[in-house]
Amino acid sequence: MPRQSRPVFVAALVGIVLTVGAGAGLADSSSGSASTSYVVQPGDTLWGIASTHHLTVSQLAAYNGIDPAAILPIGRHLALSVPNTSEQGSGGHGRPVTTMSPTIVSPAAFCSSLTVTPGPWGVLPAELQASPSRLALRPVLQRWADFYGLSAPLLEAITWQESGWQQRVVSSAGAVGIGQLMPGTATFIQANLTGQPLNVASVSDNIRMAAAFLAYLAHLEGNNPCYTIAAYYEGPLNLASSGVFADTRTYVADVEALVPRFS
Repeated sequence: MPRQSRPVFVAALVGIVLTVGAGAGLADSSSGSASTSYVVQPGDTLWGIASTHHLTVSQLAAYNGIDPAAILPIGRHLALSVPNTSEQGSGGHGRPVTTMSPTIVSPAAFCSSLTVTPGPWGVLPAELQASPSRLALRPVLQRWADFYGLSAPLLEAITWQESGWQQRVVSSAGAVGIGQLMPGTATFIQANLTGQPLNVASVSDNIRMAAAFLAYLAHLEGNNPCYTIAAYYEGPLNLASSGVFADTRTYVADVEALVPRFS
C-alpha cells in the first residue's frame, strides 16, 4: 500500500504501538542530583513533562523514540536526556533513540541510496551453526513466516539481529525475547493482529507475534523490505514523521546483509 494512501484507522492503530513502561514516580531523585528519567503519572502529558524539565516536546519524544501524538501510558519511564549509547534498544516499535540524526533523512532517500555487502548466500552465522538449540528454532520461524505470508529470511534476519534467537534476552527498555517485543507492542499484536491471548515469554508465541507484527509493517510499508526493517526498529510513526534515524540506518544495513544468509 503506498505510504500516502494509508487509511486513517491504520495510522490510529500504529499510534498504540509506540509507548510502554512500568514503575511510578521520579527516578534518580533520591540522590539529590538532577533526574535523568521520569515515570508517567495519572494526568501527565508529554507537553507538561517536557515543560517541567525544560525540554521541548520534540526533544522528549526523540529521547524516548516515541511519537508526540501517541498514547502516553501511566508507568512509562521517560528518559530526560539522550540515552547512553551503550544500551541496547528495545526492539522495533518505539525503541529509545540512541543516535540523533542532525537532519531528517526520508525513507525513500535512505533506501534508494543504501548499499549493502551481503553475507555469504545461504551460509548461516557461525554462532548459529554452532548452536543446535537455536538451529531448532528455524522450523518455528519458517512456520509463522509462512502463516502470515512473510519472507522467512527477513523474519529470521531481524530476529537474529534483535536477540541472536535467544528467548531470555530482555533489553534495558523491557523488550522481551527472540523478537524483542515491548509489552505494549505485544498487547497491540494480540488485540489487533492475532485476536487471541499469547505469552511473550513463550518461544513460539514470541516468534508468532514478531511475525504478525512484521507482516503488518510490511503491509503498511508497501512490502518494501528496507522501509519495513526501519519501521520494525524505530516504529512506523517515527519513520513517517521523523525519517530514518542514524542508528536505524546501521540496523537496516546489518539486517539487509543478514537476509541472504538465511535464504
